[in-house]
Amino acid sequence: MVCFEQFKGLLLDLLEGKQSALEEKSLSSSDTQFSLQDPTDIQKLIDDGIIEKKDTLYPFYIDRKLDSDGVSNVDWSLPLENKKVHLNSSVLRAFMTLLQVNFYIKVRGFYSTIQLIKKSRKIQSNYIIPRNEELTNLANIVNKACLIYPTRTKCLEWAMTFVLLALKRKWKCNLEIGVQNYPFFAHAWVECDGKVVMDSQDLREGLAIILNEPFRKLKI
Repeated sequence: MVCFEQFKGLLLDLLEGKQSALEEKSLSSSDTQFSLQDPTDIQKLIDDGIIEKKDTLYPFYIDRKLDSDGVSNVDWSLPLENKKVHLNSSVLRAFMTLLQVNFYIKVRGFYSTIQLIKKSRKIQSNYIIPRNEELTNLANIVNKACLIYPTRTKCLEWAMTFVLLALKRKWKCNLEIGVQNYPFFAHAWVECDGKVVMDSQDLREGLAIILNEPFRKLKI
């Protein structure tokens, strides 16, 4: 599955980096075992910006699906429609945004890409809920950009590109990433006003959402 392979690569990069760190540490101190319970290790993660030290309770909602049966047979592809979109300035802007997203993911990493989305939301601005026709029109524009892009676009790049373009239009759209344990599956999609955009509406019910940006849901 396209989404599975995308997240599999990100996880492998993370694990390989951690394994290298473990090997280096074992060489420098053979009688010391790496443990997150070691205060020096925790402080190193804080210093590197991987985790943050907070003196207050976590304010955001944590999505848990204890009774969910998960999802199956999800093979994502571009949500194409029969509507023909001509090459125009909107498509070119979408193409450049897609190029930016791919650059960030491949060169700067997943964390920096998420920060790009978070910083694209202007706190002082008022964001609106667009009409369904407007969402569909933007999806068709992103699809056109993906079709002329030299490499295949996966769910993560598509959703990030859509959200960045939506934020420029002052639309309140979220990047959502959900996972399930067994069989392992991860998928990225766009939500607006609590509804999945151009994808299965069952995703929110079947997957545990581990990330939603830039409009995070506060703990009730």
